[in-house]
Amino acid sequence: MKVLNKYIRTAVLAVALISVLSACNKEDQNVERAMQIIVSGYNGGDNPLMIAIDTTRYNRPNDILKPASLAGLNTVYSYSTQKERLLTITDTVTKKILYSKALPAGGSKANFNFIYLDGRELEVDEPVADPATNKLSFYIQYTADDSPFDIFLYNKNNESGKEHRQYLARNVRPRTWISLDYLPDEYFSDMNAVRAGSICFTKAGTTDEWAFNQDENMSKMSAFGLNLPKAGEKGLVLPYFVVQDATKLVYTRLFFYPDRS
Repeated sequence: MKVLNKYIRTAVLAVALISVLSACNKEDQNVERAMQIIVSGYNGGDNPLMIAIDTTRYNRPNDILKPASLAGLNTVYSYSTQKERLLTITDTVTKKILYSKALPAGGSKANFNFIYLDGRELEVDEPVADPATNKLSFYIQYTADDSPFDIFLYNKNNESGKEHRQYLARNVRPRTWISLDYLPDEYFSDMNAVRAGSICFTKAGTTDEWAFNQDENMSKMSAFGLNLPKAGEKGLVLPYFVVQDATKLVYTRLFFYPDRS
């Protein structure tokens, strides 16, 4: 009888422990979580596009991806239950889903890239990381012609008038991914020089014949927000999409390194 009572007590304790653990697991599943969501890219279509995450729609005027405009959603998405959630991008006129991808199962940050050109999604060509250097890639959306051009980082000292150029790529063409290695030279190891500099696109073999529309504003952009690698940084992969708006070159960064400033 004593043995039977011992087994009964043990069984009761086991059931109680399982109940406690189940309650803890259930409580853990319902804990409020948050994920920073970054959506970058470009809407080259004719219709506005809307981003949604699960049942949350980002349909305020500033969140809608207007035609011929860069995409730039940066939001914090909160959730409590564990399940697969999809980020979708939908044509607001045709109601067709143009992009659908699941949020990461864990972590607190997620980056999504979506470039829509000629009625289809452009695949982002991310070079393989190299621990010995940094990998930059550019896609230049210029349609007027296919003439080759050079790309260089440029700064001019306002006091001495001395110009400095670090070439990134030579004799390349628009509407294709351009991949290159990048380590800042001695001059651009100073981040102040980078931030005050420009990325210039000139006709191949020249330094003063502007590549796009023969116009400086359409062929040059500030390097300030590019977040180029600093001296000593290696192993980064930094893709950029570059396009013209009405008056100038604009770009979006197709990468997200939250720990870099």
